[in-house]
Amino acid sequence: MSGENDIVFEHVYKSYDGKNNVIADLNLTIPSGQRMILLGPSGCGKSTILRMIAGLEKISGGDLYMGGKRVNDVDPGDRNVAMVFQNYALYPHMTVKRNIQFGMEIAKVPKAERDKQTDWALDILNLSEYKNRLPRQLSGGQRQRVALCRALVKKAPYFLLDEPLSNLDAQLRTAARAELVRIHEVYQPTFIYVTHDQIEAMTVGQRIVILDKSIIQQQGTPDEIYNQPANVFVAKFIGSPCMNICKANVENGKLIVGDEAAPIPEAWQKIVGDRKVVRFGIRPEHIEFLPDDGDFSIKVTYTENHGNLLCVAFTVGENNLMATLDPFYVLQDNLKLKIKWDKIHFFDDETELNLGYPER
Repeated sequence: MSGENDIVFEHVYKSYDGKNNVIADLNLTIPSGQRMILLGPSGCGKSTILRMIAGLEKISGGDLYMGGKRVNDVDPGDRNVAMVFQNYALYPHMTVKRNIQFGMEIAKVPKAERDKQTDWALDILNLSEYKNRLPRQLSGGQRQRVALCRALVKKAPYFLLDEPLSNLDAQLRTAARAELVRIHEVYQPTFIYVTHDQIEAMTVGQRIVILDKSIIQQQGTPDEIYNQPANVFVAKFIGSPCMNICKANVENGKLIVGDEAAPIPEAWQKIVGDRKVVRFGIRPEHIEFLPDDGDFSIKVTYTENHGNLLCVAFTVGENNLMATLDPFYVLQDNLKLKIKWDKIHFFDDETELNLGYPER
C-alpha cells in the first residue's frame, strides 16, 4: 500500500549532454514518512537525485511521482519541499528570527502564526536565546541549526538535506545527528538525506540506498547493509575500518591463501559451489588471533593505538588486512588468524557479488 507522500522514480535518466547519463534507469521508491539516506562517494549521483526531487534538475527521461502525482514538469515552488543545503545560505543582515520567518513573510503567513512556528522550531533546536542575533554572532553549528529551523517551519511533507552537517566538527555532527532524528520524529516528513559519510547514514537512516557510478548497489536497513553487503563495493564502503577482502583459491573443500589451507565447513561449501577462486571478507572487529593454533600465519606490519581500540595492520599471504582489538591486547610471536566462519562473507571473484549465507 502506497503512502500519501511516497516518492517514486520510474526508469529515470539524467543527462547533461544527451549522451552520458549522470543517472541511468533509476527505479526507486521512498516510502512516505521514512528517513531514507542516499549514500555514496563523490560523483555517484546522489545530489542529482535530491535536486530532481526538489525540481532543481530537469529529468531527461522517465517519470517522477510525489504523492501519486507526476511532477516532471512541476515548478520547484509548487512541490512543497523544504531543503537544507551544505551551505547555510543565511541572510547576513537579518537576525535569526528574520531568517527563519522570511519565507513565511513572502508567503503572507499571518504574523501570529509566523511567531508561533518560529518559537516552536527554535525550541526544538535549542536556539530560543539566539533569535535576535545575526548569523556572524553564531558558531557554525548554531548557523546550521538556524538553516534547519528555516526548513522546519515550512512543515513541508518532504524534507531534503544535502550533506547538511559536512561543515561541522565531529562533536557537533554527533549532536546534530540526534537533532535530525528528533525533528523527523516530531512530524515525520518523508525525509531524504544525502551524505558520503557512512556513520551519518548508519545512525540517521531507517533505510539506506548506496550508489556508485550512478547505479544503486544496494538498498536496505543499516543492519542489512552492514551484515549482508550485496557486493565488494558495499562491503568496503560501509564500516570503519572497512571490511577486509582476501583473494583465495578453493581446492578439495579447502580455502587456500598462500601456502596454507583451512577446511571450509560443509554449509559454506554449498555456497562456494564449484568455484576455484573466491574472495572472502571479514570485518576488522571479527578477527581473532591465536598463538600457533589458527588457520593462517600473519605478519604484523604496524599498530595504531586509538585509545578505545588497538588497530593492527597485518598480512596474510599477499593480502593486507586490518584488525581492531581490545586496547590492552598484547601481541605475541607466532600468532595466527583464526577464521570465525559465522562472521565470514564470500564474494564471486569476477562479478564481486555476495554469494549468500548458509541457513542459520
